[in-house]
Amino acid sequence: MLRADPFGALLPAAAWRMPVAWDRLRVPGPPQSFGLRGQELTGATPLERFHRRTLTLLECAGGDHGHGGDRLALVDKAMPHAHFDLMLSEVSAQDKPSPCDVAPLTGRALWRTGLEFVRFVSDPGTMAAFGLADGALHLALNCDPHTRDRESVQAAKQFHLHLLYWNAKELAQLAGAAETPLQHDPRTRRQLLDPIGGVGARLVTGLLHDLAPGVAGAVVLEDDDAAVVAGRRPPGALLRLPAWDVLGEAAFEDLIRRLHQRLTHLAAGLQAAFTGASAVPVPWCRHPLRRTDAVHAALDALALPTAARPALDALAAALRDLPAPVLARLRRGAPPLRKHLLTLNPPSYALNLFAPGRNRPGAPVAAAETVYLSIQPKLFSGTGGAGLLALDGVPSVRICRGAGHFTEAEWRRRAAMQRAFAQHNAGRLRALLGTGCGPVRRFVDFDSGWA
Repeated sequence: MLRADPFGALLPAAAWRMPVAWDRLRVPGPPQSFGLRGQELTGATPLERFHRRTLTLLECAGGDHGHGGDRLALVDKAMPHAHFDLMLSEVSAQDKPSPCDVAPLTGRALWRTGLEFVRFVSDPGTMAAFGLADGALHLALNCDPHTRDRESVQAAKQFHLHLLYWNAKELAQLAGAAETPLQHDPRTRRQLLDPIGGVGARLVTGLLHDLAPGVAGAVVLEDDDAAVVAGRRPPGALLRLPAWDVLGEAAFEDLIRRLHQRLTHLAAGLQAAFTGASAVPVPWCRHPLRRTDAVHAALDALALPTAARPALDALAAALRDLPAPVLARLRRGAPPLRKHLLTLNPPSYALNLFAPGRNRPGAPVAAAETVYLSIQPKLFSGTGGAGLLALDGVPSVRICRGAGHFTEAEWRRRAAMQRAFAQHNAGRLRALLGTGCGPVRRFVDFDSGWA
């Protein structure tokens, strides 16, 4: 028998019928000969940790912007989410975790790289060379700047974008009987069906209506639980974009920057309503909750969508304080229990960009007339947008990483694709960054890595 979940009332009834694939899409890790070692595990800076896995560096901004000289690195992931994936990460010595912590030019270079990844995998020659036909693409960004105690959706506090591509063989794992959340244990459900998933989508949809996206042709979609269950759209608030090309526009970078600012303001207002405090709590502490009647009164004072109020009231009834002795035990305990009981610090959210359907020579993903930007706030779930996403018509798919090891031949094939993309991207970004595009390295061997 399933244990009662105090957060069950926060989720739409349809969420419990939603098809999920939380255990099926398994992605191997790197060959054992290319495992992490030395400064890759203990390095004080991102560049030290990415030592053997950096393909190229992009110098994006000088110190005159107040950002200390932003620098992006295109990185071969140590634990991939797909056979063909990369990460583009800001790699300054100081943390720059959000879209507002980097210069606008840095954000433009990041989103333009995402656009070029879409264009690259859509090229018929690239599809043939690397067996990409019938695959699927996602771009994912996680932001969680203030959770520095428990496991987070943004463990490394750098502004970064995941470039993800699953081939047809990987997607074949999703075929078969659908699971539902009720077939999984309560801890798994809370991590992969976050309690604020439903109310968070409604709050962000309202925010998007007020935001004025500023991107020509962008449309805010109303919440539709039935469409999510049917696999026609992902969970979360949705902005429909007219085409991938908008990622190359300055207006898109500005949209993401303004969206982060509004999400931060919304999260701070909700935290203050529930706790009476707006400051970020120190690590291994959480602000004590106010009395329920005080929370209700504070929520009344906020301009929130009417449809969100019942779930927020349910949240006020379900949340409990964690006394200092409990927090101390969680700090020493296992990650699953910590993630089950200890909330993330706001704002915490995942962004995903994708187009429905498979990538085919006659209908490449770059030609899609509809592109979705999904925004999913998080309260408990430490799984970000690269590890939990809508994929191939299944609304919620968990990527199970480190399932065995890729062979050295498979990893070299991955490296060949990554280098080809890095060269393509460098050529396309020169008009934006000029001499800031550094040389593209080669994958030498499993001892030296990229050099």
